[in-house]
Amino acid sequence: MIELILVCLCILFLIMFAEILWRRKIVQVELSRKLIHMGTGVIVAFCPFFLSWTYIQLLSVGFLVVILASYKLNIFSSIHDVNRITRGEVLYPIGIGICALLEPAPWIFTASILHLAIADALAAIVGLKWGKRTRYMLLSHGKTLLGSMTFFYTSMAIFAGALYFVAPENRPNLLTLLVMFPLILTLLENISWFGSDNITVPVAVIILLSVI
Repeated sequence: MIELILVCLCILFLIMFAEILWRRKIVQVELSRKLIHMGTGVIVAFCPFFLSWTYIQLLSVGFLVVILASYKLNIFSSIHDVNRITRGEVLYPIGIGICALLEPAPWIFTASILHLAIADALAAIVGLKWGKRTRYMLLSHGKTLLGSMTFFYTSMAIFAGALYFVAPENRPNLLTLLVMFPLILTLLENISWFGSDNITVPVAVIILLSVI
């Protein structure tokens, strides 16, 4: 229980810190969202190593309640105040909860949430800041080539790290793990609109790693 309380406090502190940075105009709203996205995701990614699945599921429910209350009462404007249609902040804890309900091996859960926390967030940050000249449209939804490349290479790095937890005799073909899997996830991220990649991407990682 103490571990769960500490995780909750860390997440709350991170949200409040990002809110302060946004209110003082130190960072723009998209960056504050991604700071929360990355920070909370990295914390949650390693929770299976010291928390039960039940606690992680409760954590995701609590996170969702806080987000919905904030959305209704406009408590944390740094999360919601964006000029585009998205429900990513709501789908984010739902994606974590679904992954926890699947109860994969801890290292598989870690890899799935790191895709959610790091690969997705970095792709958005890079795409928004430097990818305007590489922008392309996919069924009327704007994406950037630079952002997609960032997601792909970050996914590759996460899978490479995951190899440490796979017994040598069970390791898949490196081409499959380091090229095909990241490519599949990059394509999936491209077609998961309005923040739905917060569910589709981590669940897909669990499925892909569970069948190797």
